[in-house]
Amino acid sequence: MEKEMNAALNIMRRMPPSKIEFNLSGLVNLVPDMTDELLQRVDQPLQTARDSKSGKQYLLCDYNRDGDSYRSPWSNEYQPPIDD
Repeated sequence: MEKEMNAALNIMRRMPPSKIEFNLSGLVNLVPDMTDELLQRVDQPLQTARDSKSGKQYLLCDYNRDGDSYRSPWSNEYQPPIDD
């Protein structure tokens, strides 16, 4: 498995940094069993979202993430709402 991870990381090193999200998404689709480790090892640019109630921006990161939703520190609500 380590050989495959090194090959995947070598591919990412050769791709243009301006398209890191697109390239990482494609690589994850090719080798879905390495998704977690790839997402941990490949640095991605920070993203922001705007709270729908307060209108303030906040960072999207692993600390405020639950599935595909992110919790706003301003309203303490997940956007998009989580289906329980």
